[in-house]
Amino acid sequence: MKLNIEQRRSLLDEGHKFCFDVAKLIIGGVILAGIMREDIDRYILYGWGVFFVIFLICLGIVLLIMSKNKRK
Repeated sequence: MKLNIEQRRSLLDEGHKFCFDVAKLIIGGVILAGIMREDIDRYILYGWGVFFVIFLICLGIVLLIMSKNKRK
């Protein structure tokens, strides 16, 4: 499937919004899981949470830059 420039730009724009939204949800989930008094190792919880948030924010920034790029 071949996308034209506007479709590609729109897809990348929605992709970066999705990555930022998922990163926000992970932050909220980590905070809520940290508040609960369950048998969760906090270091693993916060470590994986920070890893995935940073990964998704970087991916979102890359998609944002690609969507703003004027070339094909």
